[in-house]
Amino acid sequence: MERKKWKENAFSRLHIGHLIKLTLITGGLMMCLNGFSQSTKLSLNLENVSLEQAFNEIKTQSGYTMAYKNKDIDLKKQVSIKVENKTIEEVLKQILEGQGVDFRITNKHIVLAKKGLPGTEKASEKMKITGTIKDKTGLELIGATVVEKGTNNGTATDADGNFTLSTAPNAILLVSYIGFNAKEISVDGNNKLSLTLEDDTRILDEVVVTALGIKREKKALGYSMQELTGDGMTETRDPNVANALSGKVAGLQIKQSGTGPAGSSRIILRGNNSLMGNNQPLIIVDGVPIDNTTGGSDDFWGNKSVDRGSGLADVSPDDIETVSVLKGPAAAALYGSRAGNGVILITTKKGVKKGMGISLNSNITFENPMETPNMQNTYGQGIDGKFDNNASTSWGEVMSGQAVKDYTTNSVNPKSTRETNAYAANGNNLYDNFLRTGTTWTNSIDLSAAGDNSTFRAALVNMDNKGVIPNSGMDKTSFTLRSTGKWDKLSSDAKITFVTQKTNNRIKLAADPDNIFHNYLMTPRSVNFSDLGNQDIFPNYGFPLGSNLGGIDVGGKPASWTSNYNGNVRNPNWAAYNNTNNDRKNRYYGFFSLKYDFTEYLNLQIRSGLDMFNSKYTMIQATGTPYWETGGDYSVTQETFYESNSDFLLNFNKTFNEKIGLVASFGGNTMRYRSDYMQGNAGGVVIPNFYKLINGKDQTVVDDIVSAQTNSLYGLMSLSYDNFIYLDITGRNDWVSTLNPQNRSFFYPSVGLSLLWTEMLSRKNISTGPISFGKLRASWAEVGNAVNPYQLRNYVDMSIKKVYNPVTETIENVVLGQKSPIMPLDDLKSEKIQSWEIGVELKAFNNRVGLDFTYYNKDAKNQILKVQAPPASGYQLKYANAGNVNNKGLEIVFLGTPIATRAINWDIALNFAKNTSKIVELTDDTKEQILGSSNASFIRVVAREGGAYGDLYGTTFVRDDKGSIVVDDKGLPLKNSEFSRLGNFNPDWMAGISNTVTFKNLSLNFLIDMRYGGDVYMGSIMRGMSAGTLKESLSGRTGMLVNGVTTDGAINTVETKSQNYNSRLADITEPWIYDATNIRLREMSLGFNFPKSIIKKTPLNSVKMSLVARNILMLYSKTNGFDPEAGYTTSNAQGIEFGSMPTMRSLGFNLNVVF
Repeated sequence: MERKKWKENAFSRLHIGHLIKLTLITGGLMMCLNGFSQSTKLSLNLENVSLEQAFNEIKTQSGYTMAYKNKDIDLKKQVSIKVENKTIEEVLKQILEGQGVDFRITNKHIVLAKKGLPGTEKASEKMKITGTIKDKTGLELIGATVVEKGTNNGTATDADGNFTLSTAPNAILLVSYIGFNAKEISVDGNNKLSLTLEDDTRILDEVVVTALGIKREKKALGYSMQELTGDGMTETRDPNVANALSGKVAGLQIKQSGTGPAGSSRIILRGNNSLMGNNQPLIIVDGVPIDNTTGGSDDFWGNKSVDRGSGLADVSPDDIETVSVLKGPAAAALYGSRAGNGVILITTKKGVKKGMGISLNSNITFENPMETPNMQNTYGQGIDGKFDNNASTSWGEVMSGQAVKDYTTNSVNPKSTRETNAYAANGNNLYDNFLRTGTTWTNSIDLSAAGDNSTFRAALVNMDNKGVIPNSGMDKTSFTLRSTGKWDKLSSDAKITFVTQKTNNRIKLAADPDNIFHNYLMTPRSVNFSDLGNQDIFPNYGFPLGSNLGGIDVGGKPASWTSNYNGNVRNPNWAAYNNTNNDRKNRYYGFFSLKYDFTEYLNLQIRSGLDMFNSKYTMIQATGTPYWETGGDYSVTQETFYESNSDFLLNFNKTFNEKIGLVASFGGNTMRYRSDYMQGNAGGVVIPNFYKLINGKDQTVVDDIVSAQTNSLYGLMSLSYDNFIYLDITGRNDWVSTLNPQNRSFFYPSVGLSLLWTEMLSRKNISTGPISFGKLRASWAEVGNAVNPYQLRNYVDMSIKKVYNPVTETIENVVLGQKSPIMPLDDLKSEKIQSWEIGVELKAFNNRVGLDFTYYNKDAKNQILKVQAPPASGYQLKYANAGNVNNKGLEIVFLGTPIATRAINWDIALNFAKNTSKIVELTDDTKEQILGSSNASFIRVVAREGGAYGDLYGTTFVRDDKGSIVVDDKGLPLKNSEFSRLGNFNPDWMAGISNTVTFKNLSLNFLIDMRYGGDVYMGSIMRGMSAGTLKESLSGRTGMLVNGVTTDGAINTVETKSQNYNSRLADITEPWIYDATNIRLREMSLGFNFPKSIIKKTPLNSVKMSLVARNILMLYSKTNGFDPEAGYTTSNAQGIEFGSMPTMRSLGFNLNVVF
């Protein structure tokens, strides 16, 4: 099957339907805006509406949530209200007057309950009252708040639950305590009081966003999920949403590529499922999937590759209302063939405030490396203990400032006029003489408004980043427009987001000669980066172009300092200012939906959404680059991506006989995507420093188009009885275009059960002691992992190459065709993932303690593998459906409130996860799959039958029967060239501990992130040791004895030197495998909310100033100044570190102002 080829510009070939869809979204926004009634005052004007309708209007305008029991409140009761400039408390008091209902507001949560209010007479005289506050079991409550109603006069109970307060004789006391129903008691002249508080179970009726955007009570779910608020995502101002999730969700692993703030992140939920396919979760924003392709893959030698970031980074944290993490297949089953790795659901903000509200946020952070290598400052450039200005290592003499032949006068730089220089250490050469302090300035403005039947929100966010590497940075701006409208039974919701991004000079990866951090480890300690050039080189400077050597730049400084390392160690100035790369990206994503309420229990929703971006990347290998024979290269890549989703959903929700509840949904979806790719390369720049595709001796053009479509139908049924037992059944059928007709249809079912045993026992008046909420849950599901296009038939990759013919002195066109390197499989099927999980949820001790325990087991079968092809086929590899990868594990979420008083509150959240994987089987003929490798460093990530996902294989020391290292006749270790298992890149367990402490107007948040176990190949340490630049290389400079035996078994007595020893070890994998255990202080913020008394006479509603910090401190690590979680790829081949950019510590300030 031959793939289609481009005949015109990528962006110009977007289907007319694509543009129509964008117009529909914009038109939907305008339609909503036409129904928008702007008001500058907070008001309600309702007449003869139900209490439920009034509550909904309050929630819409305020953004508050409400919790209550239906049996406590007559929601059908008719009320009327007409108010202006009233607070939410005043509105609720008026609406609830005479209803026998009281309310309590905590943060943005309203709890409603029955009440019986006594009189509120006041008296002028005071009396001293003492009392005791207990729970229903008789346990004294420490720190309960007791306040004289209508005043600021209050106190808190002591360690014995007692309090003392002077009040009016007829005062009413309001008693409250976290996890309990607030209670009022009339003093009535009594000076001794005793009060029992009841558990507040209403706070457990939490509503969360689940698959397809359906909102459900969390207690009804038969599977594990966690939801985070938008405030939690922006507390420490990480610009990347993925990174902000780190440590906050049990079972979620975030791996940042070692490429800085503009880099990508790898997201894994409950382990890796696929050996050759995608392992990252589906990202959904407001019900619409968005592309999260990561650009962090690279081979060992770089090959001019850079990490271009991941798609999730285009979602602004300031736009987020909530993030729901659907961890397992049961939670995500309604997404079918895209649900195999879980789903992250992002719900963005709407306009919620009556009238017009304005929120401004300004944030600046300063970035510097959190960990830096420990470099030695004793020995300089040279080999064998002697100075050599052609050497590329630090095995020379002791540096004492003596005059030596200048390193710029070697054979690379014949025109240098410098003869000698001081042979002295340059300290933190890279960090003192080259890098700068990075800055990230983020400013946002949020306009929010609401009328009687509509809401509106517009948000503008700009991030301006200056990277720590000179001449690098990113500028990103996003604009979001959203509006909702309601007309009787019809409602609408529409949103569009536009993101434009410009990025300069992303860091090169791995052992690329332009990777500055790799080069730093190889640069002799006596070479000063300040002496090296960064300006243009022309043919009359240094050697002629195309000579395999560099020269002097126009400023008189050398482009390189060595001729001894084949060009793989390059001047960082040259890499930063000459061998540059730039990219530009424009992205649009959004949706338009209509919902019609046929009755109060039946409605239909239709929605259409899109995600589209176009990007352009340029890369320059500058004229005069040392060891670059062509005289310079230039490449341009253009890419356009488009995905549209159109769906409908019919929803039914009704309770029968006040006990039997039925929630049912039926819907369908059509997904289409297309990716257009074109790349042009100009090799051998003809006119120096003129970078256009036409200015190349060899010109190559490659273009490609990939498209696919999936049609789906799905349904959900949830049955409940008496609000304590829930049964969920879902099913989805996908028809995919990437497979043959007989294999295109896949059905994905799931079933879940939830039992609220505390509710069940309470129906029988059986006490549950200190446990206020208890739930058992279980679920089973089968989902898929989508198949990429063009794996069924032969295809040919076509390209056109313009080649310079020196005989005719003309440019000739050569058409190149390359057959698919892998033999297709006509009967290919989608990967299948079967999973079950069980769980327990508890809340106890007055809801101050919460526990969520989950155990899961999943099998990823029908893997799409690449195996050896028959010799006669003409292929080396072929596709095969086989194999099973098993993941099992447990997750624990612990929530606690150790302190809860009137003045101070301390909340703790612990997320713990342990996952164990196993390669149960592969194929009959193939028992091993290589997921990634590096021939140069002798390290592979291998999936071997019976082993675990993520096993690291490499070369080892030769050892005798007793395990002693065997040395050769020079006293150096011998290498066993056969690859052996050396470790596994997955951690044994992970944990994150979040703490939130509030004291009056001060708030402190900090997160400790822990990873125990797992292994990593530290290529950076290997490079630094072999070059003699790391501090650890000082040992054995004058002589050392390897602890080992000779080939005949005798104890080794032959001395060697550190240079020879580390050179030998660089060829062996085993010594560079490190324990990846680490503990770090990941986040911290200290905020101050200005008191209302200060801002009450201003137009300001709230003002908060914060100190924010990320990646603050590495509390424990075994990798000596390197981050064990850094890497140069976000592919499935993890556990390999090489030349990674240090993790950046970020410190800054944040100001938030709300009008």
